[in-house]
Order: sequence, then C-alpha cells, then structure tokens
Amino acid sequence: MDKNIVSRVYLGGLLILALSLFYYQALKGEHYLRRAKNNYVRVVPLRSIRGSIFDRNSRVLAYDKAVFNIAVIPHQIEKKKNSLLKELAKFSDYDVNLIHRNYNKGLNNIFSPVDVILDINKSMVLKLKERFKDDILINPQAQRHYSYPYEFAHLLGYVKEAAPFYESLKKYGYRPLERVGFLGIEQYHDAYLKGEDGGDLIEVNAAGRTVGFLGVRKPKRGKDVYLTIDCRIQKIAHQILGEKKGVIILMDSKSGEIFSLVSSPSFDPNFFIKGRNVQRFLDNKNYPLFNRAIQATYPLGSTFKPIIGVAALEEGKITPSTKFNCIGGINIADTEFSCWSVHGEENLHQGLAHSCNVYFYNLGIILGAETMAKWAKKFGLDSLRGIDLPYEKKGFVPTPQWKTDALGKHWFLGDTLNLSIGQGFIEASPLEVLLGINVFANGGYLVRPYLLWKVDNADSRLRAKTYLGISQGNLNIIKQGLIGAIEADGGTAQLLKKLNLNIAGKTGTAQTKGESHGWFVGFFPHQEPKYAICVFLEHGGSSYEALGVTYLFLKRLKEENLL
Repeated sequence: MDKNIVSRVYLGGLLILALSLFYYQALKGEHYLRRAKNNYVRVVPLRSIRGSIFDRNSRVLAYDKAVFNIAVIPHQIEKKKNSLLKELAKFSDYDVNLIHRNYNKGLNNIFSPVDVILDINKSMVLKLKERFKDDILINPQAQRHYSYPYEFAHLLGYVKEAAPFYESLKKYGYRPLERVGFLGIEQYHDAYLKGEDGGDLIEVNAAGRTVGFLGVRKPKRGKDVYLTIDCRIQKIAHQILGEKKGVIILMDSKSGEIFSLVSSPSFDPNFFIKGRNVQRFLDNKNYPLFNRAIQATYPLGSTFKPIIGVAALEEGKITPSTKFNCIGGINIADTEFSCWSVHGEENLHQGLAHSCNVYFYNLGIILGAETMAKWAKKFGLDSLRGIDLPYEKKGFVPTPQWKTDALGKHWFLGDTLNLSIGQGFIEASPLEVLLGINVFANGGYLVRPYLLWKVDNADSRLRAKTYLGISQGNLNIIKQGLIGAIEADGGTAQLLKKLNLNIAGKTGTAQTKGESHGWFVGFFPHQEPKYAICVFLEHGGSSYEALGVTYLFLKRLKEENLL
C-alpha cells in the first residue's frame, strides 16, 4: 500500500480522535462532569423537627416525639433483601407483608435508609440490632402527637407525608417525604411550623459503597405557634357537647380572639398519624372530620331577627314603639304563617324578647326582600369571615333575582315572610351568626376572628374590624331587646338569668328536614361586653336544648373562674 495513503489514514484518525476529545472535554466537559458527580455524590435526607403548637397559656397541644424505626439501606442488602426482610418479620413478630409494603413505599433511592419496621419499643430495637448488626439501622424519627386529640382535632388538623399530593405541592418547594399540614392550624400555618429538612452528603463508588463523607446540612426546626385558645375552656366545651352534634364558640367581643371553638362529633388525629383505625372515622355518617363551626351552613331561625329589627330602624320604617298584634299567626292567601305563641300587642323590644314571629313577619312585609337581603349581606352573612383555618364556607343570602335565575321561579310574599324569621333559603355558618350578633355588643363593628397569637416570641395577632355605620341609638334599642330575652318576663332565654352574668342574646329554632336546629347566640356582660358566644345543635330539637347547653357551659366556666 502506498505510504502516503497510510499516512493520510493515520493522520485522519488522529484528527478525528482530537476533534472528539475536544468536543467531549472542552465543549461538553461541564455536562459530563455534572453527570459524573451525580453518579457518586448522594444526599441522605435528615428530617426537620416540626414546630410545636401551644394554647394561650403555653399548654402544649401538638408536638414531635421521637419514635424508633428499623431501616435498611437498599444497596447494602440487594442480594439478600427477601431473606433479610423475612427474618426481620419472624424475629420481631411483625407482619412480613407490611414490611414489604413499607419498603416499597419508602424506597427513594438505593443509598437512603428505608424504614421497614415502624414505631417499635426500645427493648425490641436493641434486640434487633444485636441480632442483625450492620444489616439494619436504628432510625429514630419525629412523629407528630396531639395531647388533646378529640378536643382539638378540628382546630389543629394533622400532618402527613407530601408524597400523595407531590405534584400539586412541589411548586411550593415540598419534597415527597416531607411532612405537610392537613386541615386546621397544621395546614393554615404550615409555613411557620414545617421547618427545613437537611441531609448528609456522601460519596459512593461504582459498586454503591460509601467511600467518603462530604458534608452535612443540618435540618432547621420549625417555629412554635401559640394560639388564642384556652385549653381549659376548650376541654369543658367538648365535655358539655358530649355526643351531641353541634358547635360551641367563645370569642373576645372586641378583638375577635377565639377562646374556644369546638365541633362535635370529633376524631382522633393520632390515628391518622399512625395510619391505623382511620376507616371508622371516614365511614361515620355523622361526618366527624367536618368542622361544623366554619364548614357548614344552616338556616338561622330567630337569630336573624335582630338584624331585621335594626334594618327597619335604620331604614326609618318603624320606631321602637311601633306595635303589631300577634294572634298566633298571619294568613297569606291560603297559607298560615304561624307564631309559636299568642303574644298580643308587641313593640320591638317585646318582639325581640319574646321572639314573636308575627312582629317580624310584619317587618319583612314593610322592608321587602331586597332590603332584608341588603342588610344580611351588610352583616357578612354571605361572605368569608377570614378566620385562619382552611376550607371556611360562606353563607347564602337569597334575593328575588337569584330565585328567578337559579330556580326559574317567582319570588312570593311567603318567601319574604320566611326570610324575615331566618327561614327559607337563607343559611349561614355558626361563626357568621356569632359575628353578626356581636355587632350589637361592640358598638357596630364586624370583627375578623383569629386564632394565631404568637409565632415563637413574636406577637402575630392580626386584628381587623369593619365599622358598619349603624347609629348607636339603634344598636342600643336592639341590645335592650336582647337583654330582655334573658331578663324580661316571658323572655325566651330566662334560664341564663340564674348565672348572674348579665347576658344579652337571642334564641333560635330553625325548622329543617327532620328535627329542628337549636341556636343560642349572645354576649356578656351586656354593660361592657367581653365575651360573645354561639351554641348550635344540629337537629337538636329546639332552642331550649341549645339554651341548656349554654347554661351548663357557662356555669362550669364560672365555677372554675375561667370568665
């Protein structure tokens, strides 16, 4: 072969090799350097401690406690995984199928520990380590614990791993194995509580063995959160409600601080943390996971009457001395709209104290549906109140136009009469009803309710209120009627007079399918109100039942010097 041809072939080959080296080292060098690093540098995650939750008196409500897990490192047991897991199950008397499920669920990469036996006692941990030595790791982990589970379930919620919701959460910086708040304060104030995970940076060789330790990023503990809730009051409210379906809320009348917010029935969030026995809560037809204080709306019944009364005064349609004659009902066409008693001639004060339906039927006719709807919305009955809990539901205020558009039906005079006594289509949450009655306690302000008091040692209260522009004179006229409900002869809430707390308030029986709902909303002491209260019983029978719960609750608080 011609030497020139051979030389050219060698020269061409060298040129191709040089160009390839230049391409892979100079042009693509950074890319392949990153790939090489990724092949031998691994991060072993270290989970953060979540911040604790306290009541206003520093009683701990939720905290992380250490639990002992047994873990394996996948690349170290690759050739004996099945036999090792089987032996672990036999020695610990732990379900082998559950061990495999835990392994498959927790497998993130072959270098990170995978928990296969969860939350076992310390003596068994030591026995397992002695038996299996370096094939297993003792992997202590933080587990959330709730000190008063049933009393605080709806307020606090619980936490769980982000993995099932990772696609929606990753844009917020969450990792699959990171814990995230679900429901309640745990969800709403998760940014304060969650902290930041850390990790060990290790170097491994081609066989997957650890050959070096490159550094550590220490996890950052979450911040502690302090609530406005008084644990002692919360526990009493839960006890008084017992097996009843309903709500008790106690609030600071001026600021909107919540001292107690209980929804019944309740659930135990500790079961959800451990993933055990949760189906009984999920299958319960009384919906114990449902926070009735903010997530449910109900007809208001007679608790709506103070708003109708002040609307009639503000619109100049009546004076406090305007009277209507109650003969036990009012007839419209062929339909009788009844009152619960025969009251005779009643003025506004008497109409409120005795909760006379006929008096407010007449006010409804005078005002009309549109004006009543305007005032209901002014009192916030169709808007979110901004409490720092997730999934708050706003109430609903009907209008003639809504009925035409939504139902394809005309608005009748009977609809107006129903609306005037809080029946028909109108609905609100117990929290909304409480904030409405509180307007008459604090001089005409619609306050924003809140639960967050401090984050670590920083005051984090977000107080806000809206002045409704109602004359003080008219507010006081309604207030006197609410005082009369407790103190006047024939008042519907006279039972509360025995407490000597100077309470003003309004009862309500809201008719619905099945048993009626029972309401009591009010405030005290009426001279300088400090507290506002709502007691609601779902299908409780009547307002008298709600009144009885109110009496027992406040009696206990008084006896224990909590007021």
